[in-house]
Amino acid sequence: THKLFEFDSWMGGDRDGNPNVLSSTTRDVVVLARLEAVNAYFKAVEQLMFDLSIWRCTPQLKALARSLAARAQNAEPGRIADERKKRNYADFWTPIAANEPFRVVLSHMRDRLWQTREVLHQCLINPQLSVRQALEETDSYLDVNELFEPLHLMYQSLLATGDESTANHKLLDVLRQVQTFGLSLMKLDIRQESTRHAEVIDATTRHLELGSYLSWSEEQKTSWLLAELGGKRPLFPPGIDLSPDEAEVVSTFRMLADLPSDSLHSYIISMTRTASDVLSVVLLMRECGMADPLTVAPLFETLDDLYNAPGTLTTLLSSEWYRNHIISNHGGVQECMIGYSDSGKDAGRMAAAWSLFETQENIVNVADKYGVRLILFHGRGGSVGRGGGPTHMAIRSQPPKTIKGKLRVTIQGETIEQQFGEREVCFRTLDLYTSAVLEACLDPPSMPKQEWREMMHQLSETSCKVYRSYVFQRPEFIEYFNLATPVGELGRLNIGSRPASRKQTKGIEGLRAIPWVFAWTQTRFHLPVSLKSDTVCPTVCGTVCAVVSKAAQVISTVEGV
Repeated sequence: THKLFEFDSWMGGDRDGNPNVLSSTTRDVVVLARLEAVNAYFKAVEQLMFDLSIWRCTPQLKALARSLAARAQNAEPGRIADERKKRNYADFWTPIAANEPFRVVLSHMRDRLWQTREVLHQCLINPQLSVRQALEETDSYLDVNELFEPLHLMYQSLLATGDESTANHKLLDVLRQVQTFGLSLMKLDIRQESTRHAEVIDATTRHLELGSYLSWSEEQKTSWLLAELGGKRPLFPPGIDLSPDEAEVVSTFRMLADLPSDSLHSYIISMTRTASDVLSVVLLMRECGMADPLTVAPLFETLDDLYNAPGTLTTLLSSEWYRNHIISNHGGVQECMIGYSDSGKDAGRMAAAWSLFETQENIVNVADKYGVRLILFHGRGGSVGRGGGPTHMAIRSQPPKTIKGKLRVTIQGETIEQQFGEREVCFRTLDLYTSAVLEACLDPPSMPKQEWREMMHQLSETSCKVYRSYVFQRPEFIEYFNLATPVGELGRLNIGSRPASRKQTKGIEGLRAIPWVFAWTQTRFHLPVSLKSDTVCPTVCGTVCAVVSKAAQVISTVEGV
């Protein structure tokens, strides 16, 4: 009854800098994903009806079958058969007798899956329908447990009556599919840039004549947001004047409130810099009627944001209201995402890697201090320039005590085929994740020694300084980048999930990490991971030699003992 893996996506939910992903886009993606899941389960259940003609069963399954059979007998058998034929069922049109308990239960499940599919089709045709409400008001599947429990009851019955081979065949496969993918097929992460939420709050405060939210200090913003969250008055006044971009943000939250909660996972805030970026999203969720608020995950991307992440988390968790919020709504779990791609583009690979290591240590310590469980979401790319590398080694190299039984990682589009394209390769990939997480929990790595930390600080500081001096402080570098790489052509190709830049600028700052790395890769010049590494090494050569010498002394001492 426990699942090892959960597959989520943000295709159709990631609107960070992408004007083409609207609230209607997210709604359509969720409905289509649920349709795919229901279609798969419908075929599986109908196949099980042909296989499970067994009459032996446990008293629990017999009682369920009798109640369902009695309900069917109260209706007209002929009308039911005609209706099922119109639905193009493969067989078993007439109501099934109670002496075939498995088929009785499966027949009822087939009818409900068909009804669920019809409702989802109507939601797809009519965008004004609330998906959650439409499923609730009909005999459709909304809670995955309603689908899982009868299947599990049949599985237990087969084991109890000595039919282990039948239980562990197709039925077990279906159980695992339902357990892993649920009714949503994949949960959707929603992502939006932090400034977009601040603009909506600013429009609200100006309409209420409270001043400009954007001009307030961080302390003022946090204090006001917590006061509003602690109160019960509605914040959005009728007739508020919003720009098209601001109206789209509000429309997205209201649309999310109408979706089944099991189709959504986290709300990720890209370019998170302060605690108010998180609190503003929590407030907008409440104001837009989200009865089941999503987990809000701040995404720390740039070097400065990573450095400030412990302070941001401290501000949040030191608030009694916010702690109570995540305890009551999210089981005392706070999720944080760390970005490998943008941090590498901002500071160079070496400085970014060390900053990511230290940030993880620090924010986990903050969460432990306030009794909150922290789940880290690693936004790693496929290439080395975006934090990629061997899966098992990457997980095992995380700081001690940062992987506490659960880990979230991104599998980028360019590596999906490589890691999951074939059955054996997929199993191998899942094995690597499972073993690495188990090893990280059961045999965590030792803490780095102080002299190693000092050496890494020196390495990262020097490499960052040299990297930025070339990439950001030399005007001629931008011209060289545009001429030496096909970055302009890549931006015009219709192959990306988002525009090449967050904002229309000619500098490197607004360029996304994907075209930044991809453009250099096309020239076979891996500048994002190699720029001036020869400058860094001589700077710390003496430190390295001293550490190696000391390590050799320790080894000699151990061998002597």
